[in-house]
Amino acid sequence: MASYFIATAYFFLILEILLIAQSFLYARRERRTKRPDYAPKAAIIAPHYGWDAQTEENAKRLLDQDYAGNYEVLFVTHAKGKSDYDVSYPHLLEIAEKYPKARVLLAPNIIDNSLPRSQKVQNLMTAISAFPDDVEVIAFVDADATIQRNWLTLLVQPLQDQNIGATVGARFYVPHTFNFASLVEAIWINFQIVLQGDHPLAMIWGGSNAIRRELLEEGRVLQRWHNATIEDHNLTHAVREVKRKIHFVPDCIAMTHTRNRTWKQMMEFTNRQMIMTFRMGHTTQWASCLLTFLPKALIVLVSIPLLIFYFDRRLLPVLFVPFIEIQSYRIFTLNLPRWLRDDPHIREAIRITSLVTPISALVAGLNALYALFQNQIVWGGVRYEILSATKCRVLGRVKRKT
Repeated sequence: MASYFIATAYFFLILEILLIAQSFLYARRERRTKRPDYAPKAAIIAPHYGWDAQTEENAKRLLDQDYAGNYEVLFVTHAKGKSDYDVSYPHLLEIAEKYPKARVLLAPNIIDNSLPRSQKVQNLMTAISAFPDDVEVIAFVDADATIQRNWLTLLVQPLQDQNIGATVGARFYVPHTFNFASLVEAIWINFQIVLQGDHPLAMIWGGSNAIRRELLEEGRVLQRWHNATIEDHNLTHAVREVKRKIHFVPDCIAMTHTRNRTWKQMMEFTNRQMIMTFRMGHTTQWASCLLTFLPKALIVLVSIPLLIFYFDRRLLPVLFVPFIEIQSYRIFTLNLPRWLRDDPHIREAIRITSLVTPISALVAGLNALYALFQNQIVWGGVRYEILSATKCRVLGRVKRKT
């Protein structure tokens, strides 16, 4: 049994290392690629929910992009009832007053208006309906994404290749308070960068991506969104349907600053992500998490008491697996853009966060297992039941405990 444990644990560990290697090679190749200038008129859609100092800084960064062409920013949030609105609305109006290229839109509230889709999807549809006719490229960004000045340029440039249907960046969580749940969540998110590339399994992340406007019609995007929970998974299906590629831009990293996450918040978030992945039809990505992370983590956990109480020294090699995982994560971060790696605070965050890599892998495996038995999520204070990739049931607001 010891030999079986060792072989299984190292088999899945080698798979992780191979993923990191392919990620390195892809990023190196992509960074060497030179493309002609390409800067068509673009529109950035930035859906908002809630407000804080970081959100305000992120919104202003969108209006200060180093982009050779013309672009405009459509901030969109949602109404509440007949006369109220999300707390972000007046703040966005104040920012937009100083920038001619900015507009603020107020989407109808899905609960108050009995709309059959998620609030984020409704916000995006509201913004798209307000586009001028000359917009050629649409970029999407989340309110909690901290981007660089060349973010729009990096996303738009590859779209001149007609074989590319969408470009996508990635998010990188930087914990500012090193409580355990925050560290685990950061690893959970950050390690997903190695799964991206220029291959059939690449997926669109809704927080940082761009498409040519023509995809809306060719990929029937609005029809997919009409009754949907998730926008980015449906964009992924749309790109694949028109037989184009999803192109990952390795230097287009958006930071998210996190603080004091609780275990309940972290598990709700990671479970939601995995439920969406599984229920939206991305079964290969879901299965890779279940079959790669869960067996390896369980073998390590089982081996520890066997080693301690039964003194089975044949299991000692299994205990090296967590240490190799920690080093693998640190090696992976060497592939991040230089501006990110050169920040002393981020280097320190990477060093500390890496220590919980094995725990995060276990959480990912448990999330994948949980997704088999659950099709409901809570998102933005609303509960949804995911019936299929393009269909959901809005179950209503979730009452907060007082």
